[in-house]
Amino acid sequence: MIDLPKPGAYVLRAPHAGNFSQGLVQHWLDSQEETSFKACLWLTTSRQSDLRNMFEPYLSNKAKAPKGLDVVSVRDVWRQGRAHTGIRQLCRSLNTLCVLKPSLVIVEHAGLWFNQEDEVLSKRNPMAHMRLLHQWALHARASVVTVVQGDLPQWSVFADGLADVNERGDFEFRPWWPTQWGMQTNLWTDTNQMMQLPVHHVLDSQQFGGLKQLAQACHRLRFSDNAASGVHVKAHGEFSSLDASVLLRMGADSVMLNNEDPATWLGLPNNRIQQPDLKDLPDSEHADNFARDLHEIFMPGLLTLVANPSFATHGLMMLELSQRWSMHSTITRLSLMRHMTAQTALRLANWSRATCVFTATREAIYVLKIWVDEPDESDYRQWLGSCFREKLTTLFSGDIQFIGMKEQTELLADLNEELEPLSVEDLMAADPNEPVKLDELWDENRDMTNTNRPWLQRIAQLLSGGQT
Repeated sequence: MIDLPKPGAYVLRAPHAGNFSQGLVQHWLDSQEETSFKACLWLTTSRQSDLRNMFEPYLSNKAKAPKGLDVVSVRDVWRQGRAHTGIRQLCRSLNTLCVLKPSLVIVEHAGLWFNQEDEVLSKRNPMAHMRLLHQWALHARASVVTVVQGDLPQWSVFADGLADVNERGDFEFRPWWPTQWGMQTNLWTDTNQMMQLPVHHVLDSQQFGGLKQLAQACHRLRFSDNAASGVHVKAHGEFSSLDASVLLRMGADSVMLNNEDPATWLGLPNNRIQQPDLKDLPDSEHADNFARDLHEIFMPGLLTLVANPSFATHGLMMLELSQRWSMHSTITRLSLMRHMTAQTALRLANWSRATCVFTATREAIYVLKIWVDEPDESDYRQWLGSCFREKLTTLFSGDIQFIGMKEQTELLADLNEELEPLSVEDLMAADPNEPVKLDELWDENRDMTNTNRPWLQRIAQLLSGGQT
């Protein structure tokens, strides 16, 4: 049985989601005397004939009749392709279905509730959707398991635990996963090799000015020249599981959520544990990459060109996150010259250096960037000039920088309602009448992704379904 030590919302990716969900229920049925989950609710899209075949051995033997199991078909919702009111409808439905007070809830095709493009823009935040499911799980004291396959959905990055499993239910890769004492990852170090590391750095959250400063310390230690070391955080109950999972992805190997002793819980010898002095941490050479890597955590793979609705939806989410993390966000409108098209301008975009999110209309290019701190005017102009391989005055008649939550929110709402939106396919399609030089400048495989960072390598491997 998958180890689910705490109530919460979990995402498991399996080679075949339907088979794995059925196998999880089967395993629960066969180990009722051993498992701590005394009741199970299964929201399934399986056919009635398949369910009948699965349960027939139990129903024919009264001694083995399944007790505490509630099976609900969401096949009609699956056929329709979506739920009407999204994740709120799922949580309300779970409230009405939980007559047995299940401690285990298995949800198939969770995207039916998460992917709601008909919702108003302010309610389409994937982070907020997962937070709702998390809050319901804590209220019901249940572990909600959503099983997916193929590409990871964007909302999965906000789960309390994320793991790759095989059909047998064995873990193959755990980017972050809860334990009895906190959160742990094998992004940086295989858990079997942890004891062999020569040094383990332990960061005490009470010595830092907040979550941002602590995350920067994890990031600097992980990407320093001496990266072959363990990084652990003692959090003293100050952070949520989402905060802890972010610290893991920014470089920590484990986060002790309360006052646990890392040496005791991880079995580490005291002579290998160090508490680094903040003054000794590598400084600004890693700061430039911090905002980019933090952005990748919340929007994996989206430091690139996206459609207007995605730009608006994720933009609102990043504005909220930038406030929470004491970061700074800018949205810039670059007005196209009358003779310049968005397609041509974007073929001259310097994707790897810009490290921001692009979108476009017929009149302008828009870019959203998260900064560690508010940049001064010279740094901002230098960055903006580096976003394209041609001088800005050649492509654009001018630019406007939007600062402040109200102004940025209003702009994102306008982009979401764009009357003549351009699709990403339209923007990236080659025009045979354009000069060959522009085609040569556009090289998606080389420049739209930067894979020289360990975090990006591992998450790319996870997203593509590769083994680690």
